[in-house]
Amino acid sequence: DGCELLLNFPRGTKERDRFHAKLRNSCKVPMLWSPKSLNPRVVFRKSGITELWRKRKISNFAYIMALNRMAGRSFNDITQYPVFPWILSDYTSKSIDLKDSRVFRDLSKPIGALNSDRLAQLLERYKDLELFGFPEAERFLYGSHYNSPGIIIHYLIRQEPFTTMAIELQSGRFDCPDRLFFDLASSWEGCMTSSSDFKELVPEFFCLPEMFLNTNRFPLGQTQSGRTVDDVGLPPWANGSAFEFVRIQREALESEYVSQNLHHWIDLVFGFKQRGEEAEAAHNLFHHLSYEGAVDLDKIADEVDRAAAESHIQNFGQTPSQLLQTLSHCERYSQEECWKPLIQSAHTATQLRSFTPPRQFGNANSEFAKGPVIKVFALSDSVIAVYGDMSVGSYRWFPHYKRDRLRMDKLRPLGRRELSTARDAMKRGSLVSPEDLERSDHFIGSSSLAISIGGRVREELRRNAVLPSSRLISSTEITVTSAEASAMLIGCGFWDDTIKVHSSESLRILASENGGHSGPIHCLSVSYDGFLVTGGKDCTCRVWVVDHADMAIAMSDGYVQTALGSPQDGDALVSCCHVLWGHETPIRCLDLDSDLDVVASGSQG
Repeated sequence: DGCELLLNFPRGTKERDRFHAKLRNSCKVPMLWSPKSLNPRVVFRKSGITELWRKRKISNFAYIMALNRMAGRSFNDITQYPVFPWILSDYTSKSIDLKDSRVFRDLSKPIGALNSDRLAQLLERYKDLELFGFPEAERFLYGSHYNSPGIIIHYLIRQEPFTTMAIELQSGRFDCPDRLFFDLASSWEGCMTSSSDFKELVPEFFCLPEMFLNTNRFPLGQTQSGRTVDDVGLPPWANGSAFEFVRIQREALESEYVSQNLHHWIDLVFGFKQRGEEAEAAHNLFHHLSYEGAVDLDKIADEVDRAAAESHIQNFGQTPSQLLQTLSHCERYSQEECWKPLIQSAHTATQLRSFTPPRQFGNANSEFAKGPVIKVFALSDSVIAVYGDMSVGSYRWFPHYKRDRLRMDKLRPLGRRELSTARDAMKRGSLVSPEDLERSDHFIGSSSLAISIGGRVREELRRNAVLPSSRLISSTEITVTSAEASAMLIGCGFWDDTIKVHSSESLRILASENGGHSGPIHCLSVSYDGFLVTGGKDCTCRVWVVDHADMAIAMSDGYVQTALGSPQDGDALVSCCHVLWGHETPIRCLDLDSDLDVVASGSQG
């Protein structure tokens, strides 16, 4: 789930490496996974994420976050917090036109070089360092960094835990109001003119409007001019709304200007202009202790010198790991060269074509395909339709055919369909009358069926994918097509109060479980990564793992382990891991988003 745990090894890197080798090779930690190499440059080179960004399959925001993670930045370490660039340079106008390049900051220069007059003063000071006897490796243009604990606290002071950090940093009180973050225009002006202020931004500027609002009503004081420090002062074009400001910030970040120039900023922060001669030529030199590997603390014999070096590294900013040493970062492809969604605008909707199979299942002479189509699944090269009598028909897609590209393939009954509550699926002579069926708490609908390739296969695809998108292209034998061929059809609404897992190829039953539900299971939902949630008459929702035994062991909570036993069977296709309470009436609908770790459920009124 992306959780991070920071471990300190006081005996040095050898102890760390031994621990890591033991953890990977000897210990049984089912959900632990890391790349074969922990070298940031190797991880970046093998990730393939740059090509995704170039083809505009991921956003600028997502790409910068990915670079931060690979370069060692983390939300859990305030000394190495993710860094984002200033994007806009206009914080005083009443309106802003994001198609006008003049409103953007020059991304080819570091913050300290944007003001030519200030840069001239800094260059004079840089030359003076040589006269004072500073070695070439220790000379710097900028004495403060663009990302440090103080900067993070400065920006996020209105949100915990940064409020508490700010108070602790100032010995139990807030800092002087004039030094707090209280106005965007003033902050930008300081970054442009001050000889000691070169800070960039943090990710929250593009996704967290609450950081600009003093919702906790902290007493931040008054400036010398008499201004009360409360909510952050926003540019006039934000119309007084922090949410509007963040929306425009994000829109600016994803603009065409930034897309065509972001690679310059990446060269400065993560790339070949980060250090050395290229950094000097780009006026991008910071204090030598801010760079990774600049000093070996273990070789500093004097305790005072060592403590001073450690304090500087921890408090005055650290430059990210260098991901590109010699080559410049490639540019993003133009919009014309990139993949485009089928619906690019409201106008293109009228150009969509409808592909209707010339012949379909369900004619009068057919034994199966009785009743309405209650569920449709679209796979990469086929469409699966489930009919009211619990028979399954597949339609194959032939993209190279000039006409009739969607054609009938197979029609078969679902395994043990007579256990479902679909009237057309029951055996003739059923003792259940239509009236009893109507009054029953058992029913079959579109929310009773889902399809999944399972968590294990999805994880394998993710780890080995060259292009980690909804249609993954794998360098191993597992591909999306082969994974979908072995997909599982999961259904509920059966008389025996279970969910049943069927093979989508043979339609035979692979598993039948109730997960501790008491009574009928009314609905289910499956996420793309193999999580399943079910809701039933017993007013509970239950979270399952589909075909991923290691994940089931890691996710299963104490209550489920006590009630159902630990999921030790490695062959179990579905394992119940959590029970969610809160409803007082039977669950009728639900949905699951595993990216947000959210289950939304609705119950009977």
